[in-house]
Amino acid sequence: MTTIGYFRRDGETFVGRLSTLQIDATVKLVPIERVSPRAPAFRAYVGDNECGAAWRPLDPASGAILNLELDDPTWSEPVNARLMAGEEPHPLVWIRQKADRAPERAGDKPADDTRPRPPT
Repeated sequence: MTTIGYFRRDGETFVGRLSTLQIDATVKLVPIERVSPRAPAFRAYVGDNECGAAWRPLDPASGAILNLELDDPTWSEPVNARLMAGEEPHPLVWIRQKADRAPERAGDKPADDTRPRPPT
C-alpha cells in the first residue's frame, strides 16, 4: 500500500496534502447532505474547485474512515484511495485498480469478442 498523503480532522472536515510524483495539492474533504444511501458523504476540494468525493466504507474491516475518488481532466484515470483510521495524521493510501484479466486459456475469448467460433 502506497501512502500518498496525510490528513487531519478540522471539526467535521478533513484537511490534508495529496503528494505523488506528479501531484502536490492541499485537499479539503467537506461533509455534504446525502441525497441517497449510495451518495457520497464528503466532497473533495482543491481551493474552490471540486475534485472528487468520499464515501463511508461499507466494510469496517477495511480499516478506512473514508473511501475517496479524486479526479482531474488532465489525469488518465481517477485516483482511488482510503483515508485510514488511527492516530492523526491519518494516512491516505492509494488503491491500485486491477487491470482487466487476460483470458486464462488459449481457447477462452474476451467478452467483447463476437467473432464466430468453429464448431467443436
